[in-house]
Amino acid sequence: MSEVIEKPVDDPIYTRAHIMERLSVSRETVRQWIKAKKLPPPDVALSRKTTGWKRSTLEAAGVNL
Repeated sequence: MSEVIEKPVDDPIYTRAHIMERLSVSRETVRQWIKAKKLPPPDVALSRKTTGWKRSTLEAAGVNL
């Protein structure tokens, strides 16, 4: 009998700065997209002040980086 070993899925975290750079938009644009629900709210706390998004969260919202 063989065992199935699942490897962890690669799901990197993107910061607001990374999204701004990749999409060539300003901090204010990202803020407006979150407010308008065009971008989901950040779902990962990297530090007390820094948040980010899992790639899977962004892809589920239709954002492809």
